[in-house]
Amino acid sequence: MAVITIPMVIMKTASLITTKGWRIIALALFIPALGLFHAALVSALLSLGFIDAADGISFNNPNISEAQGKKLRELALEDSISAEDRLKLLHTSLSHWQNGIESRPLWPYYQLGALDIEVLLAKYSKPENRMSYQQKAQTRISRIIDLTPNERGLDHSLLILSFIAWDWLDKENKNWLIERLKIAKRSTLKEVFFYAKQGNNQQDICAHLSWNAVKKLCSAP
Repeated sequence: MAVITIPMVIMKTASLITTKGWRIIALALFIPALGLFHAALVSALLSLGFIDAADGISFNNPNISEAQGKKLRELALEDSISAEDRLKLLHTSLSHWQNGIESRPLWPYYQLGALDIEVLLAKYSKPENRMSYQQKAQTRISRIIDLTPNERGLDHSLLILSFIAWDWLDKENKNWLIERLKIAKRSTLKEVFFYAKQGNNQQDICAHLSWNAVKKLCSAP
């Protein structure tokens, strides 16, 4: 009886594949490998700070949108920047965050990045334009809460931005944020209290959190 081994099967199968077939197989293996190489290259460029280079070899990449948004935010907050250029940079930053949101609409951290810029635009815009960004920030916070009500990784930045924007928020969102504040880490509470005090927005914190947690914040000077 003839013994058929695995190498024999492989050799017989290979002999049946035409040249065209081998080309198709090679192409099928090459395309995924090229995709992995491209993703690794983009990631390396971003980690090294070469954002424009990464953008030049990509299309509609949300990671690049995020990096561009962060970079322009940093530039906008430099002391040497003019008021006009600051607003331009913030608007462009917001556009990049929006691009990221369009690519990954269910990823809440891009929404958080956009919220950060809207809070800054409300701060630096002309008085007649501030209300528009305040309303957008309120809507953005509602969206973030609806998207991921149980995502604790958002707590730090979301709570800080929310208490900076506290006067713009509706009662429903305020109630949710106060409840979230009750279970926040002590390190997060410390920073939230700092920003709430700066904006004189600590009254609701003092009214709803335990005295042991807010004693320093709420004690009369």
